[in-house]
Amino acid sequence: TAGKFTSAMAALRRVRGLLFSALACADALQGAGARTVRGVCVARAGAAVMSASPDGRIGGSLAVTTRRGLSLSLAAALLAPAAAWASGGATAGKFTSIPIAKRRYYGRVQEAVYEFLLLDPRSKASDDKVSDFFGENVLVRKARIKSNCIGPDSVCKSDERKTSRWDDMQLTMFLLGNAFRIDSSKSPDRIPQVQMARKFFAEVKVFKEALAKADDADAQIRFASACKLLDTYLDQVDLPPSSYEVYKTPFDIKAKKLCAGGNFCI
Repeated sequence: TAGKFTSAMAALRRVRGLLFSALACADALQGAGARTVRGVCVARAGAAVMSASPDGRIGGSLAVTTRRGLSLSLAAALLAPAAAWASGGATAGKFTSIPIAKRRYYGRVQEAVYEFLLLDPRSKASDDKVSDFFGENVLVRKARIKSNCIGPDSVCKSDERKTSRWDDMQLTMFLLGNAFRIDSSKSPDRIPQVQMARKFFAEVKVFKEALAKADDADAQIRFASACKLLDTYLDQVDLPPSSYEVYKTPFDIKAKKLCAGGNFCI
């Protein structure tokens, strides 16, 4: 029946969440002794299991402190209510969670903040910096010839595609903010992080218009206002404010991956 299928899928998602937690733990403790890694990861996985129970115990009697306890806890966890395992991610317990969104978008958001701060009118931002930020010069896809394709270039060749840092900033700020939703039924428009991001987008558009008009006074006011909105957003997605020294240098925009042997990466 549909109810049994839904329960089975929820159980599989819970097991997958524990697996990802164990992988993250092992990755964080890389280089430690095998016994140390096993012991700490068992404790952390046990803590994740215990979080499903109000009193920190499974069945009210067995605390998760050993491998045997963890095994029994995992068996009991499969029977726990699905509501206790909501991840808080963009799909409320499915694959796109807050940690994955952070690894995927943090670098691009921080690089965008770095480049946006270069537009400060008080520093007499050059036209090159403005065009670098708003112009389409960020490579999204390289031109290539499709393998095993027979036909003219119009069929077998995919063109190079570029976007602007500004457009990429809007996209990644929205996706990162949307990952912080705690209710899958809630519209993105009702998520505080997304709401703040859109306020920032609107202010930057006005700032861009002031730059085009060469109105330095209005541009300074709009830039300061945009920075305040940006700082509020950064705080809501667990990033430092724009005044921190970390934004003085470029960032690595590649998505961070967590891998455990072979090609198994998340």
